[in-house]
Amino acid sequence: VTQDKVKKLMGGERYYKGSQNTQLTNALIHAKAQEVNADRPRGAKYSLDEIREMVKADKSMQNLVHKKQQEYINKLNERCTLQNMSVHAMNTAAAQDVQSMLDNVFKMLDGLALRTGIYTCLFASHGYVYDTAQATWFGMDNVMDFWEDVLQTEADKITWKLEQWACMAAKRRDICINYTNFDTAMKEKLAIDLKGWPEGVPFQSPTSINDLNALLKVCDALKDGSCRWFHMSLCQQEEYAAKLTVHQKKGEVIGKPHMLQ
Repeated sequence: VTQDKVKKLMGGERYYKGSQNTQLTNALIHAKAQEVNADRPRGAKYSLDEIREMVKADKSMQNLVHKKQQEYINKLNERCTLQNMSVHAMNTAAAQDVQSMLDNVFKMLDGLALRTGIYTCLFASHGYVYDTAQATWFGMDNVMDFWEDVLQTEADKITWKLEQWACMAAKRRDICINYTNFDTAMKEKLAIDLKGWPEGVPFQSPTSINDLNALLKVCDALKDGSCRWFHMSLCQQEEYAAKLTVHQKKGEVIGKPHMLQ
């Protein structure tokens, strides 16, 4: 073992840290910001320093009992959880998030290699043609030589093929779920149905669910497979079509009609 290797091992950086609890001060600032900035246009919102002074001046936020403190903290935790589960509105924001996250992952893997001597390689690609995130690869030490020496394939070529496959796979499964007119747009036309939607949660797009507990119920059910999409059999399709016909003959409106222009 060389002297430089020992120095790196002794001075290796740790890129992870223990979880930290939400602070009451941040929770109060978040609550006050929601109160005073909710209806203000962009550019006219109060700054962090101004909101901090408002919190100090608000007597209702001073000397809180434990239960009230926990309520403020829970609201901030719910906000953070919803943000972590949300999607980006623009491709540019998504690409920046990808690059930032991958940079952190690369640093963590480098640190892991210095501490343990592990070999790791990683390939990443965007899933849609119009995404601006670039396909890339990462390998520590000389691990990428494995692909050329053993499989006679360059890492760049693997990344290129992964990008092609990911975009084609995304295109094949790119079906937009119509929750509003699910009975007609999904079940009748595409023969796609859903099993195991959590009880007590209104059937709607997860992006429209504002209750954190309800959203977590749906998320957990989809993850563990108790709630899943399935393709209806021919018998199920015929049975459902007959039911729709009966309802339509009675004059019942199925789904939400389109607005006339």
